[in-house]
Amino acid sequence: MKRALQVTIAVLGLLPLAFGTLGLFTGVTMYIPLEAATPKLDSQFRFMSGWDVGLALVAWWFIPNIERHTGLFKLVCLVVFLGGLGRVAAWLVSGSPGVAFGAVTAVELLVPVLIPWQSYVARTSAAA
Repeated sequence: MKRALQVTIAVLGLLPLAFGTLGLFTGVTMYIPLEAATPKLDSQFRFMSGWDVGLALVAWWFIPNIERHTGLFKLVCLVVFLGGLGRVAAWLVSGSPGVAFGAVTAVELLVPVLIPWQSYVARTSAAA
């Protein structure tokens, strides 16, 4: 169970790492032409891309001892869930961002279901 959870978190961490790194280097031009972007929008986009990279690094940092980082695990799950809620709000205000973003949003909203899994791994590890 622990190994499966570790692999799941490692794989899920690839998405914010990849898109965050790409966003840091390309900025908002990943999605819109530079002339359509304001400096503030590009700055905010690159800042949030840095947060994505940081979130992935935090998740990968706790993977080896995932059973000992229950509080941090829950916090990371909450942050990802809040990001998903932000996407839902944007969807309601601006319209559908497309199938790929819909899938990402679904994953982000479902991340909290990993919390009981991690809690189980923590309990069984403590009992061993």
